[in-house]
Amino acid sequence: MARPPSYTYETKNELAHILLEDKKFLRAELAAMFGTSLGMVEGRADLINSNAAVMRKVITLTKKIFNDAKIDVAAVRRKFLKKTMKYAVRIFLTAQTEDFFNELYSEEFIERPNLGVAYLRGAFLAGGSVNRPEKANHLEIVFAREYAAAFTQKIFRVFDINVGYYERKGFFVVYLKEGDAICDFLGIIGAEKAVERFEVARNIKEVRAMVNRIVNCETANVNKAVAAAQRQIADIRLVLSHKINLDDGLLKTMQFRLEYPEDTAEELADKLYLSKQGFLYRMKIVHRLAALIRGDKRKR
Repeated sequence: MARPPSYTYETKNELAHILLEDKKFLRAELAAMFGTSLGMVEGRADLINSNAAVMRKVITLTKKIFNDAKIDVAAVRRKFLKKTMKYAVRIFLTAQTEDFFNELYSEEFIERPNLGVAYLRGAFLAGGSVNRPEKANHLEIVFAREYAAAFTQKIFRVFDINVGYYERKGFFVVYLKEGDAICDFLGIIGAEKAVERFEVARNIKEVRAMVNRIVNCETANVNKAVAAAQRQIADIRLVLSHKINLDDGLLKTMQFRLEYPEDTAEELADKLYLSKQGFLYRMKIVHRLAALIRGDKRKR
C-alpha cells in the first residue's frame, strides 16, 4: 500500500501552482530557488530537487522570464534508501540570464514586502520542509551558502517573524519552532490549504492536551481520596477496637465510613446531613484518638 504524501510535499504542491503575472515577482521567486543551492559554475546554473511540481515551476518561471533561456532537464532515481526520484534543471547562462544570476540577493527583495513574499515562497519551495502538524512544530529552510541564509533571515524580519539559525554538516539552516510563526509564514507565502490543515490539527492537539490535563487531575484527586479513606478506615478500626466511649454522632460517622469505603468526603457528608467540613472535623477527632492509642502502644 502506497504511503500518503508528506505534509511538506502537499504544501509545496500547493505553492507550486501559484503563478503571478508580474515578472518582478517571478524573478524574486526564481532568485530564491537558485539562491538556496551551490549549483553555480562558469557558464551554467544547476538546481536539484525531489519534488516534480517544484521543478516544473522552475522551468515555467525560467521560460516566462527569459526569452533566450537554454534549459536542460534530467531525472535520476536514487540507488539507496527510499530510492526516490531526483530532478535536475540546468540553465546555460546567456547575457540575459547572467545578469539575473548576479542579482540573486537584491536589496529590492527586502525593501519591497510583496517581492519578499515571493522570495520566501521560492526559498521554501527549493530548500524547505515542515513537520506534519500532528507532530512537533518545526519548519526549516536549508541553504548551501551562509550569505543566502543570512539574507533570507532579513526578509523574515520584514514580516516580524523571528527565525532560529544553525549550521548542519556544511549547510546553513533557518528554522521556526512556534506554531503561530509557522502558521503565519505559510499564510504569508500563500499556502492556504496547508494553513487550514495546520490550524485544525493544532486545535485537536490543544483539546487532547486539555482532556489529558483534566483526566490526570481527576485521577490525582481520586488517588488522594482513596488514600484518605484508607487512612480513615485504619484509624476507625483502631479506635473501635479499644472500647472508647464515643459521642453518638461521631460513632455514626465512623460506621458510615466503614459501610461506604468508596464514597468521597462530600458523598458521606450528604448521607450524614453534614457539611463536608463537618465530616472532616469528625475524622480529625478520630485521627487524634488513633494517634493517642498508637503513642501509648509505642511507650509500652
